[in-house]
Amino acid sequence: MMTNRQISENFEVQINTLYNWRKSKPRLYKYLQNADYNFEQTKEINVLLSRFAEDIHYDFRPEEILKVVESKFEAKSIDDIEHLEQHFIKEHAKHLAKESDFLLGIYNKIHAMNIVEKYIFYKRVHNLRSEKKHPELADIQNYFDVFCS
Repeated sequence: MMTNRQISENFEVQINTLYNWRKSKPRLYKYLQNADYNFEQTKEINVLLSRFAEDIHYDFRPEEILKVVESKFEAKSIDDIEHLEQHFIKEHAKHLAKESDFLLGIYNKIHAMNIVEKYIFYKRVHNLRSEKKHPELADIQNYFDVFCS
């Protein structure tokens, strides 16, 4: 558990503000007190996910992943990620008549993933979107190596 001084130094918050938050925003204050523990826990989870990702093997083509990356859908919860394929197909429903094989192929591949694989996949989608405004197929290969054939 971090002291008020440590919180103040790490997050650049005045100690007086922390004393006020202890009364006015107790959940935030408690979270900041445990920030070092939360950080370590998050780091461990990321290491675990990275190791899990090493065992993922899917046969997405880069063009298929690019279609997902270029879609407008943003997951706001783990439920959204769990139903990622449904959100994807709803977004592209108006194009099903013209691109049914392509779009349903993507749908089926996402549907076959378990929740952890979908989470890793979506996090890579999210990271690529935030780092590259106009991703190219080479970017897809770099970010999604375990998902590409």
